[in-house]
Amino acid sequence: MAIAITGEDVVLDETAGLQNATATPTPAGDADDNDILVASLPASFSTRLTALGAGTATGAALSGYTGAAGNTGTNAFTFTGGGSITDIRFVDSAGAPLNGVDSGLDTLDGTSIFLYTDTNNNILLGRAGGADGAIVFAAYIEETGSPVTGGKIWTVEYQPLKHPDATNPDDSLNLLDKVFIGATQDLDFSLANAPSGQNLFLMFTKLNPATETINGVVRITDPTIIATGKDPADQSSGAKINTGDTINTSHGGGPTTIGTNNQMIVEQEGIRFSFVTGARQDVTVPHLSQTEADVESNIDFTAVYNTTSANFDVVQLQSGKSAVVKISAFSTAAEPGVNFINGYANDTPVAITNVRVINNSTGLVIENSDGTVNDPAITISFSAAGVATITGVKAGYQIEYTTTADHNRVLIENGAAVDARGNDHADFDIGGFTLTKASTSIAEIGSKMVFEDDGPSISATGTEPTLTVDETVLTTDATQSFTANFSSAFGADGAGTLTYALGMTAGASGLTDTATGEAVNLSLNGAVVEGRTATTNLLVFTVSVAANGDVTLDQLRAVVHPDATNPDDATSLSADNLVTLTATITDKDGDSAQATLNIGQNLVFEDDGPSISTTGTAPILTVDETVLATDATQSFTANFSSAFGADGAGTLTYALGMTAGASGLTDTATGEAVNLSLNGGVVEGRTATTNLLVFTVSVAANGDVTLDQLRAVVHPDATNPDDATSLSADNLVTLTATITDKDGDSAQATLNIGQNLVFEDDGPSISTTGTEPILTVDETVLTTDATQSFTANFSSAFGADGAGTLTYALGMTAGASGLTDTATGEAVNLSLNGGVVEGRTATTNLLVFTVSVAANGDVTLDQLRAVVHPDATNPDDATTLSADNLVTLTATITDKDGDSAQATLNIGQNLVFEDDGPSISTTGTEPILTVDETVLTTDATQSFTANFSSAFGADGAGTLTYALGMTAGPSGLTDTATGEAVNLSLNGGVVEGRTATTNLLVFT
Repeated sequence: MAIAITGEDVVLDETAGLQNATATPTPAGDADDNDILVASLPASFSTRLTALGAGTATGAALSGYTGAAGNTGTNAFTFTGGGSITDIRFVDSAGAPLNGVDSGLDTLDGTSIFLYTDTNNNILLGRAGGADGAIVFAAYIEETGSPVTGGKIWTVEYQPLKHPDATNPDDSLNLLDKVFIGATQDLDFSLANAPSGQNLFLMFTKLNPATETINGVVRITDPTIIATGKDPADQSSGAKINTGDTINTSHGGGPTTIGTNNQMIVEQEGIRFSFVTGARQDVTVPHLSQTEADVESNIDFTAVYNTTSANFDVVQLQSGKSAVVKISAFSTAAEPGVNFINGYANDTPVAITNVRVINNSTGLVIENSDGTVNDPAITISFSAAGVATITGVKAGYQIEYTTTADHNRVLIENGAAVDARGNDHADFDIGGFTLTKASTSIAEIGSKMVFEDDGPSISATGTEPTLTVDETVLTTDATQSFTANFSSAFGADGAGTLTYALGMTAGASGLTDTATGEAVNLSLNGAVVEGRTATTNLLVFTVSVAANGDVTLDQLRAVVHPDATNPDDATSLSADNLVTLTATITDKDGDSAQATLNIGQNLVFEDDGPSISTTGTAPILTVDETVLATDATQSFTANFSSAFGADGAGTLTYALGMTAGASGLTDTATGEAVNLSLNGGVVEGRTATTNLLVFTVSVAANGDVTLDQLRAVVHPDATNPDDATSLSADNLVTLTATITDKDGDSAQATLNIGQNLVFEDDGPSISTTGTEPILTVDETVLTTDATQSFTANFSSAFGADGAGTLTYALGMTAGASGLTDTATGEAVNLSLNGGVVEGRTATTNLLVFTVSVAANGDVTLDQLRAVVHPDATNPDDATTLSADNLVTLTATITDKDGDSAQATLNIGQNLVFEDDGPSISTTGTEPILTVDETVLTTDATQSFTANFSSAFGADGAGTLTYALGMTAGPSGLTDTATGEAVNLSLNGGVVEGRTATTNLLVFT
């Protein structure tokens, strides 16, 4: 038997999806793959894998499978040389089951994969790290033909393998010289032409065995059996062979059978069979002579042959009887020649685990120790050591036994008791011996079991984002993620790395640096694309990419933009492929793939343009009509926040604007509306009809705005001589600031300043001044009034609005004036009657005095009744009101637009009332009072009333009284009686003349 490898591969590609001639006809590296659906795995294969806990397969392949309709794959190997194949299996280079052979392959994490032949030896397992490791891949032999003539190979993978060639994402691995196909035929041994008689041993093999010559000796490479009696003589030590058990042959009219001693195997006798290889052909049946069969040294072989199963035929029983067959298996070392017989002593028992009995006439199993088939006439038992005993064995039965462990020697005995009698203790011969699976061929198949790398995949997809930077904020970079623009998959090998790198075409970018006017050239600095000025090498911009695929554009200097009319126009590189972004995907075993985006025109540079805006509270320009010659000027520069931006400084200019037509103001003098117009850069306010210039607004280059008022305007609040007015709308006058940067872009910001132009009313002015005049009336002449002008006590001006009116008015504090009416004794109270201040008696309401003012400012005091004066000793003393503010004089000035002002004088104590006083004088010749000493008792009396002329005056009648006076001292008279001088004295109201010394009353 020989195994022929057909050359058909089984190529499993780790790439997702099926890879075969139908599914992937191109490229060639995929067309020759043999991927098949995992669901197509043979049931026995998939069921076993499930039982092993293999998990979910990622891919499967079948030898020769193309994916074409009806294609079922192709044999990977076939058999030649005929014969019945009893077993096909995966084996190692020695033909043994694979048991931890290093496959030379690794998992992605570097774990070695070891190979194991499963208990179902049509299955090969590749396990990670050892016998208990996860199943990485598996293979299955699908036997074909009946009888079997060949086989297909299936493979299935559970984990990707680590492929060595990182430069080739489709490189392949195989199991060259690691995996072999082993095929076995049952070896039927031929006893034809065996020497007859009793022999020490018989050494026999199959017909036409394979041989090889070693050191001039022809040796049989196929298994060979050595048979001896149970306890043979140690011939090499000098013992006669008939002193021990011998091995005999018999023909009995049919095929050669073997027995022991007297031919048949009787109770407790047996035959030992040893399985070897390398037997010397010239001492092996049919070349073995009877003489050679008696010499122990002729038992010449090179190695033992291990097996787990054999069968033999039981023959030559007496009709109607059955036998007891006992089987013991052993393992021994190779002990050829003179050591062979002695070697029986140190054999190691091997347990027999299964026995089957087959009826050769029908070919059927009639008894199985596993209980699946039972013949009531047959029993099978096992000792503790694994020795099998079978009863009820009849002629024509074949006994097959199996061991779990390998054995290479078996003892077959008649197990009946010595001298047993009866039909169940028959003697028997061995008619034929077969080593199950003894003829083995192997062929290397691992090189045909191919695992192709998956390799990662990547492609560009979608619309790339744009990175827009604005020169207005050079410190603000633009960052965008480009990860969504790459569609990638790591594939079966699992995740490795995904990296990004920038590229560029060195040289001109198509941009120009604004400040220097130089072209901007591209270069690569490390991983960063730089744009630098061509001559001065100044850094204008950079493009960088982060590990996560974020690309950042950082502009450091302004570039020229084409449209000077648009301060926000954009520019980019002259070609998209000047800057590239390449994504490289590398899977876990190092395979990589790349995809590249052209992003040169995804880099957008927006013009900075100057910026300007209004800010803060605009100042107020206030002019006052009081001083028309004084203009109002304010700087508005602080109300514009501006920046020239990245393009650098150009100019900053200011201009006034206006809405032509009515301003909302009225010229006071003409009553005409004031209209706005623009004269050059100056806003003018002119009267609508007469075109008189009322005011101007101008702006200086530095942003100072000046309001110049030339004529008064009407103000709305006549009650406020200083009220302010402005234009009717703020946007009637505007101030626009225009900023222009170095590349000609400009921006404007406008302030509405119409209501920042404030015109304060002039208003008339008036104040008191100087010493007010006194109005003095004298009760002596009540009909004479006192009048004084107070105009000089008011200083006034009508102002810019022009002359209106100047009026005077009296005021008073109602109530007591501090004066008292003489005649009635009543207090004099103040009141206002029309514009006249009146002083009236508190109870009788008699009019005592009035104060009035004329239109020209003359004030008149008219006293009608006398008032009490405090100094009774002075008939001409003066009095006035108790407080100056009890009577006031107010002057009101009103200008042409109705504004007014007032000034007030307190004149209560400028009203003076002089006392009238009574009058009396002597007149006429006074009478003489003459007494005569003759008649001292007679007095002299005369009336003197006629000698006084008197008047009570304005104060009215009081009293007229008389009183005597004298000059004390000598009277010029002398008392006659005493001769003493008579002195004058006043006693009470009586003038007395008394003697100077004696004080005698002389006269009264």
